Amino acid sequence: MADAPAAGGVPAPHPARGPARGPVRGPVRGPWHPATHLALLHAAPAFTVIAIGLAFGVVAARGRPDPARLALLAGLLATNQYAAGALNDAVDAADDAAAGRGKPIQAGSISETAVRRLAVASGIASLGFGLALSPATFGLAVTGLACAWSYDLWLKGTPASVLPFAVALPVVPLFGYGAAGRFPGVLWWVWPVGFLGAVAVHLADALPDVESDRSVGARGLVPRLGVRRAAWLAGAAYTGAAAIAAWSGLTAGDRGPVLAGTGVAVALGLAAVVAGRGGPAARRRAYRLVLGGVVALAVGWAAGVRP
Repeated sequence: MADAPAAGGVPAPHPARGPARGPVRGPVRGPWHPATHLALLHAAPAFTVIAIGLAFGVVAARGRPDPARLALLAGLLATNQYAAGALNDAVDAADDAAAGRGKPIQAGSISETAVRRLAVASGIASLGFGLALSPATFGLAVTGLACAWSYDLWLKGTPASVLPFAVALPVVPLFGYGAAGRFPGVLWWVWPVGFLGAVAVHLADALPDVESDRSVGARGLVPRLGVRRAAWLAGAAYTGAAAIAAWSGLTAGDRGPVLAGTGVAVALGLAAVVAGRGGPAARRRAYRLVLGGVVALAVGWAAGVRP
């Protein structure tokens, strides 16, 4: 699921208003510059979610997907992610300015009103793509969008900020199966793996912003926990996701791909532990490694189990 649940990525939790911290960093590119919309999309987590969803779409179609349905799936994933990320930035506009983050609204590239309208239009488009695929996929699209927007509008500043991610991330593989029109029973394993993977990604993505979030009075889960405890919890969730993915994959599928995906995930997880020792920049590098590890788990499990 972007900096919101369907996106798999996490913005700074919704903080209380704080004093301005000086000039906003970031270039002014204009409302239609591609970089403006890549920033609103929150490209790194968004493209991760899109890649996972499309990979499962190919697997669900037994390697022979209908190009038209795959295009609809891509449209659903992309617009769902944009709706999540854009509304997140619109809701957080004042707080991002107070924290000195150079996002498009603060940089003057696009207005907050325009971003809100684009978020709503993109959300409606995602539901249209889902309905064009199947009623089941439409239901999944509603679930993903509801998780994303509930996070953006209500839950990000609460200890429950992780819950929309934990619900939405397991939905991403199901989008691929919805596009293929089938839901094999082995997909139930997606839920515990996705739940724990979502917790790990949420915590890892929020860790770089702990100091700035606290400076503006943030009350989300990670600012409450602090760096050390949040990092330990992220590591435990990541380890649990890897263990369940490996066990279920080896039980239900071919050993080679499952072991390869798990091996890559373990290596990236260990690299994240090493890379994350330090300040916000180091923790941001660790977050990207955690994202890569979750992708490796998903690809290895899907390739081995071939549900």
